[in-house]
Order: sequence, then C-alpha cells, then structure tokens
Amino acid sequence: MLVAERRRQILDLLNKNGTTKVAELAEKFGVGEATIRRDLRYLEKNYHVVVTYGGAHLPHYGMLQEFPLRQKMLINTEQKRLIAQKAASLIQDGDSIALNAGSTVEFILEYLPKLSALTVVTLSLNVAIRAANIPFINLVLPGGVLRRASYEFCGSHAEHFLATLNVDKTFIGASAASIEKGITHPVLEEVPLNRLMMDIARERYLVVDSSKFGLVAFGQFARLEEFTGFIVDNDFPAEIQAYAEAHDIKII
Repeated sequence: MLVAERRRQILDLLNKNGTTKVAELAEKFGVGEATIRRDLRYLEKNYHVVVTYGGAHLPHYGMLQEFPLRQKMLINTEQKRLIAQKAASLIQDGDSIALNAGSTVEFILEYLPKLSALTVVTLSLNVAIRAANIPFINLVLPGGVLRRASYEFCGSHAEHFLATLNVDKTFIGASAASIEKGITHPVLEEVPLNRLMMDIARERYLVVDSSKFGLVAFGQFARLEEFTGFIVDNDFPAEIQAYAEAHDIKII
C-alpha cells in the first residue's frame, strides 16, 4: 500500500472513531509501529490530528469541530463520489440548483448528465470554479467574505442575495446529522446561509456519507424531516432509515 493511501485510511478511521492506537494501526496495515508514528506526525502537522504517546485523536472529539476542506476531501472519498453520482442523476435539463460548501457536493458537478442548460447557485469558491468550466452552466455566485477553512462566502450581503432567489433543488452537504439535533454545523456564521439554501428550494436533498450520522455540531440549521430525500451510502444507519420511512423521506 502506498504511504498516501495508508495515511488517508488512518484519517478515515479517526473521522469515524475519533481516536486510534499505534499498535492497532500497525497490526491493521502490517507495518512497524515506528512507521505508524511517522504517519501520525505527518497527520499532526498537516491535518490537525492530536498525537499522544500511544496513538492519536481528533481535537475536541465529542462536539464536532470544523476541519479544513482540504482534510475533508481526503476522507471517505469513495462513498462521497458514489453519493455525488446519485445526486447528479436527479438533475434535469433546465433545472436551477443550489449547492452549499462541502466536499461531497463539489463532486456532483463531475457526474452531471448530458444537459443543455443548468443554473447553479453556490457560495462555495471551489464549487464555483468547477461550475465556471462547464459551458452549459449559468453560475450565480453571491458575494461576501471568503472563509478560507471552508472556501465559502459569508456575511450579510450573501444572506440578502440568497433570500431573493428560488431554485428547483438544493443539495446540502453537512458535517453532522442526528435524529435528536437534526443537521448541525460547527461554524455559526455559516448556519444562516445553509438555512437559506434550504428555504429557497422546492426539493431538498441531504448528501452525506454514513460517518456523519450520530454527530452533533454547534449550530442547527435544519430538521431531518424537512428533506425531500437522503442521498447516502450503503452503510446508512438502520435507525435513520426507519426515521426516514416514518416521515415519508426518500432514501436514495
């Protein structure tokens, strides 16, 4: 296994479990503990992992904290691409869609069907750059102040502009989702923008991999029952599936 792939898988494990041990990682990957410690030091330097004597953990694990978009793009990539493909298949010619900032929604633009016209509203600089290179997309990018951790434009200008729009479908990526607390986000200034992305849409789709369910972050911006559908991977938790069926939410 390549070093980069092993480190990506260690990040996946940390994202799912919050903590890990050197001895367990060495056994799992069939390498020495010294190699794992080098991997963890690399993750500490580049991805804010907290390294301890016998292992590592994510910072402030429990109440979810924000992680840089660069880090999130490396976690559960296969599942995110699968979810993005499913989301893209729902987009029809002439649609207007809203995409919030996130590692999963960004992939949606890679899997669009053959279209002649599509309007994309986004506050994400990364999504906007991808959309600007697709000839049939009419890109709408509300202004604001760029947050470098998420590459999302924020502020009152963005909120006022979004509030004047209406779209057919919105695709919402999220850091945390639970039955009790709904959809939550670790950065308070981005919460009202995600709420507006919900409010302006006729159909609302949650696009998250299974590792996000059961987590809670600081600010709530939606309840689960507000969504038209959940677009998920094959590890979708049974309790969330039961909740979706009870509230007539599509499971895609």
